[in-house]
Amino acid sequence: MINKKRKTVLISVFNKRGISKFAKILESLGYKIIATEGTGKELVKNRIPYISAQKISKNPKGLEDCIKTISFQIEAGILFDRLNPKHIKRVKKLGIEKIDIVVCNLVNFKKVIKKPADFNIKNIDVGGPLMIRAAATNFKYVLVVVDPNDYEKVVKAILGDKITDKFRQELSTKAFNYTRSYDQTIVKYLKNTTPAKNV
Repeated sequence: MINKKRKTVLISVFNKRGISKFAKILESLGYKIIATEGTGKELVKNRIPYISAQKISKNPKGLEDCIKTISFQIEAGILFDRLNPKHIKRVKKLGIEKIDIVVCNLVNFKKVIKKPADFNIKNIDVGGPLMIRAAATNFKYVLVVVDPNDYEKVVKAILGDKITDKFRQELSTKAFNYTRSYDQTIVKYLKNTTPAKNV
């Protein structure tokens, strides 16, 4: 049986404002923290223990680390139906980590893309939107947090035992709107930019 009491948070953030404080509170509340490499470095500075996302995903390093969170193990841990016996049995058999909160914000497109040659696998966030959309889709069981301004609100909701369906859905709606905005920024850029030549 999956451990329903133990909670896990997956963190992958480009904007690291407030993340250490948020993670420290979650850790004090018993959450196990999984983090990507860049986020993990920030946590280490503040002596916050975490498990590497690569250890969970089992992905080899390479390709500019652009697929560090794209894996069956991570996406299944977010998406599986907590009330479906078949899902629970399968997840248990495969040793998949149940993920209860996804904290993710994306690469700042306007900040990193200065010229056409910058449009590449390193600067376009692929795994982040996938992770956000997976969590937002399964919002009944997974909290998705894309805005650092919501960290305090999420903590208060957890402490006050006020993680309602409405609260979950509000965060999900915000997450879908966030990824839509990210995609729209990319579309606008591509429409108005001459592509870089392959060298």
